[in-house]
Amino acid sequence: MKPNDLALPKLPGKKIITIDDESPIRSLIRHALRHEECEIFEADNGSAGLEIIRRELPDLVVLDFVMPVMNGAETLRAIRNDPQIAHTPVLLLTGVKDADKLQPLLQDERSDFLDKPFLVENLRERVRKMLSMHHVA
Repeated sequence: MKPNDLALPKLPGKKIITIDDESPIRSLIRHALRHEECEIFEADNGSAGLEIIRRELPDLVVLDFVMPVMNGAETLRAIRNDPQIAHTPVLLLTGVKDADKLQPLLQDERSDFLDKPFLVENLRERVRKMLSMHHVA
């Protein structure tokens, strides 16, 4: 067991939705969080993801930035503009290195990002931290 595994608690009873158009990335996230005792929901675009978010009211959304149908920026804006789900923490996964595109999306303290490609350990740690910082009652 690594020191980080001891420092941050597991996530029993937590709901996490991962929205990414790439099935292998969704699978990697599901695999990375398999021992966390949380419930994982998946969507392959922002529009489908919003439906699940509104239905399940997850504790965290892990959101790809570049997607067809509805990209991560549009999805994040829709989340923040809906009073029912606006409080939901969102972790953006992105290979986009353009700070001008990302900065407006990260103004909200409930939003953060993780660069793609990412290490599984870094994803797990960021998810745990975001859930502990933004505890949803």
